Amino acid sequence: MTILKLKIDNIGYEIECKKGEENLLRKAEGLLNLNLEKNPHLKKLSQSKKFLMLSLVLAADLSFSKKQLKDEEMDFKKILTELSELEKIIGIESDWEK
Repeated sequence: MTILKLKIDNIGYEIECKKGEENLLRKAEGLLNLNLEKNPHLKKLSQSKKFLMLSLVLAADLSFSKKQLKDEEMDFKKILTELSELEKIIGIESDWEK
């Protein structure tokens, strides 16, 4: 196990993590600090409320991203279906139906 020193909102934390997880935790640290910069009103809250609100902001972002990805996948499937229909009309065998 590795002890990683993180700084979130100018407060130091020592986190124990598995080898190889350091980069992921550094990215999380950056994401939390970025969200605190984007939402300066959160800095006025108590530490527990601040992290609760950060969790809610990140959960909302994740939910939005998942919905957007699902919508894009549906659009892609529609495009593939339309391409397949067009190929049938002109007599070409589709590569993505194999």
